[in-house]
Amino acid sequence: MKTPTTMRTISYFLLNELLWNFLGNSLFTFASAVPMMPAVCFRIEGMAASFLQTDERRLLYFMVIVLSVFNCTVGFITTFLFRYVTLAFSDTISRFHKALGFACCFICHIILSLIIGFLVYFWWLPSSKYPKNNLPDNVDNIFCFHPNGTITTVVQYFFMAWFAFTICLISLFAILSIREVRLKRHLMKKKTLTLQKEVLKNLQIITATAVIVGGLPPLVIVYYLCNSKLPFAREITAVLMLVTLNFGTVYAVLILALFKSYRQAVTNITRSFTNVLQALVDEGHTTSITSSDMYLHM
Repeated sequence: MKTPTTMRTISYFLLNELLWNFLGNSLFTFASAVPMMPAVCFRIEGMAASFLQTDERRLLYFMVIVLSVFNCTVGFITTFLFRYVTLAFSDTISRFHKALGFACCFICHIILSLIIGFLVYFWWLPSSKYPKNNLPDNVDNIFCFHPNGTITTVVQYFFMAWFAFTICLISLFAILSIREVRLKRHLMKKKTLTLQKEVLKNLQIITATAVIVGGLPPLVIVYYLCNSKLPFAREITAVLMLVTLNFGTVYAVLILALFKSYRQAVTNITRSFTNVLQALVDEGHTTSITSSDMYLHM
């Protein structure tokens, strides 16, 4: 089943968010970064840990996970920006090619990735240079960051400001989009108005979940990372990282549950898969009966 025309463009933005989620979750599944507070360090554990034998490799792996988190926030911002712009400036937007919008989103992803990449790199401190009295007893597979100083302060405020900015921005676009639907409800056909309301309602539910499960936890994680000697810093960070990791699954289930066209597509795929399995089982059963008959007649 093809995505309906009315949902096709917004589905690209939703797919963008899901892909960044999938990337981060997949990397964390193969090699999880376990916080080692009060030291501002992480230990890499998991199947891929044996391939990450140097500080540089572990840092690069962790950096890609961090980039996936920040790029996911860009995905949410662009989704709500697109929804608001198509409602408020539909005539103006129709004059531009769709590729121009995708190119702008791509540039935003690149710029943010470069900024975050540079910040994480300059924040990094080789474990051999980390204060020995603050390191854990077992230093295998760990990588560390500067526990204090200017770069730590910059990282803390920039990361926390970005997550707060994302939460405020998507909330603003959601409110403006609802306002536009209400202002133009008399100009829309009944079917179009119903569809717009449904899409906006679904996006609000998804975004509220994203803010609570995917937005606030990283903000608190950054705070405790940069203030690693606070009481229960390690426990709080570990729990919130677990919450953030499960966000991708919750988000995907919400999209499939809320959007009827996607629900139908999943139902059709499941039905087709079930039919194929049933056909294979029936074929195997028939083959088994035939073999038994041949054996009896020998």
